[in-house]
Amino acid sequence: MKNDFEEKMADIMIGEAVTALLDEDVAISWAVLTDRLRAAIEHETDEDRVRAGLRAIEEVRREMHIRADEKTGVASADNLSSQKLH
Repeated sequence: MKNDFEEKMADIMIGEAVTALLDEDVAISWAVLTDRLRAAIEHETDEDRVRAGLRAIEEVRREMHIRADEKTGVASADNLSSQKLH
């Protein structure tokens, strides 16, 4: 149950970060999104949001590596078991 909650919170935090970037008319990239998520948890006092933010950052990094591997044609065992962002 806790993982479900953390996963939903991570998705919410990704959505909040993307929405903020769109509102600011910033070009969205994996690096910009990761930086925005890091900034969001930097001064966060809610432990649940910090954990969710860290999970969101990990999801973005995993997706970034999957996409990079797809572009270079590199197939790894991680690609087969990794979950993509929703």
